[in-house]
Amino acid sequence: MSKKLLQMEHLSIALKTPRQELVKDISLLLEEAGAAILLGQSGSGKTMTCRAILGLLNSSTFQVDGDLLFDGISLLQLKEKERALYYGSKIAFVPQNPMTALDLSRKIGGQMAEFLSLHQDLKKKDAISLYEQAMARAGLTDTKRILSSRPYQLSGGMLQRCLIALAIAGKAKLVIADEPTTALDAIHRDRAVEQFLQLQEQGCALLIVTHDFDVARHIGGHVLIMKEGQTVEQGSAKEVLQNPKAAYTRELIEAIHLGWG
Repeated sequence: MSKKLLQMEHLSIALKTPRQELVKDISLLLEEAGAAILLGQSGSGKTMTCRAILGLLNSSTFQVDGDLLFDGISLLQLKEKERALYYGSKIAFVPQNPMTALDLSRKIGGQMAEFLSLHQDLKKKDAISLYEQAMARAGLTDTKRILSSRPYQLSGGMLQRCLIALAIAGKAKLVIADEPTTALDAIHRDRAVEQFLQLQEQGCALLIVTHDFDVARHIGGHVLIMKEGQTVEQGSAKEVLQNPKAAYTRELIEAIHLGWG
């Protein structure tokens, strides 16, 4: 029997001043090694929802209501010192632009070793060895060159795989990826999807933010369609994408088909 990993119950997010509701009453259940996809156009509240899960919303600017439970622990109630036990280790993040997540002045190897040493109490040599093994599993072969490179010397797709490798090495239980394929061509997009699916096969749960229906189809799992901060429709990927009930979902799918024409 699958275990509940992430429970999002009646999540609402509002800008405090001036008062503005950004996300309204979103609920989602993600099980261990499961997959959930937040799907919708830009501005629908997908990224804002993920930022709430990741604890990235400034409490002086935003008000977050509802429950966010990870492995039975309330993420919204975590104290500052407790955050390091979850974010970056058990919950990994792959941003749309991986360059923003890394220090441009430092080599990849040093940054990854420092992270793993911090979260797993490893010596630098052991951390590098662990990360190299994870790189191979993420499809990175030229490991020595990558480890000695600085982020700006690598492509966006390569950096994305470096972060996926970090999630593998860190043994993350949940990987949140925000529009991970937007800047990639079709070939690299398919490779990225395969790498996320490999993570899932290894027992990691996925929460993918996208507006790409092809990505949603390939990953499968549970799909939640968002519009203007609200849930329009949700269910299994096969059910929602093949037999959508909501008019908005049908419009999105039809718009894509027109674009192909």
